[in-house]
Amino acid sequence: MAKPFEVAANGLPQNTIDNGDTRTYVWNSKFPMASSLATIGIGDFDTEAHSGPEGLPIRLYFEKDIPQSTRRQFADMADVITFYERIYGPYPYESAAAIVHDIDLGFSLEARTLIVFGANFADESLIAHELAHQWFGDSVGLKRWRDVWLNEGFATYAAALWAEHSQGSDKFDQEVRGYYAILASGGFLFPPPGDPGPENLFSGSVYARGALTLHALRLAVDDEIFFEIMRTYHARYAGSNANTDDFIAVAEEVRRRQLDDLFDAWLYLKDIPDIPEMDLHRVDFAP
Repeated sequence: MAKPFEVAANGLPQNTIDNGDTRTYVWNSKFPMASSLATIGIGDFDTEAHSGPEGLPIRLYFEKDIPQSTRRQFADMADVITFYERIYGPYPYESAAAIVHDIDLGFSLEARTLIVFGANFADESLIAHELAHQWFGDSVGLKRWRDVWLNEGFATYAAALWAEHSQGSDKFDQEVRGYYAILASGGFLFPPPGDPGPENLFSGSVYARGALTLHALRLAVDDEIFFEIMRTYHARYAGSNANTDDFIAVAEEVRRRQLDDLFDAWLYLKDIPDIPEMDLHRVDFAP
């Protein structure tokens, strides 16, 4: 790679070879990885090195013109990982990193250990969302794309939990009530998230109603059992693939009763079920 450009990739840097006018970068990840999660970033970066829980290497790659206001959004990245470890189990990989390109991507991408952002689409909520994917979507992958709510609904709900942890219960209430109000008013005119069809795989319903499915489960089983379900599901399928039936089986195993009615209503029925107004928020979620 011609100087001064730098290369970032999944995993950890192993070597940088100076060839005079160019440099060769060697990266490696010791964990199996789906091809859809592989990424390479090349740019003239300002690079920051930080440490997370148990000394986890955290690297941030900002292209030179990225403003400080955007860079500050990443200040809590280690804290988000620490929080998710507490509720979901150990961080599944050898490193964590984010790259912010100086282009308007209009999306962020949960590439494994190197989350990709555009300059116009990087804030604390999105960072929390994409970090949650390292557990759900990257470590636990999909057997079939129709179950993508297991990725996007999980990450959406995780970001709301981080908002509660970092900003308080009112923020969590605002997030959950917002999802429900939009869905109940017909704001997301898409199929239910359990089988959205190929044309609606990443529809608003998959994100918002997928998140509310987890919230409904949490209200039904209590916080201690809910987070045990989440940790058990991740531990059992880490490094492999799962589908909705697998998640339901784990939930029923941990709860020790059938939950068919709950999952059928939230994932497959056209009309969104009711959530009791008084039960939207639970303050004792942390295990």
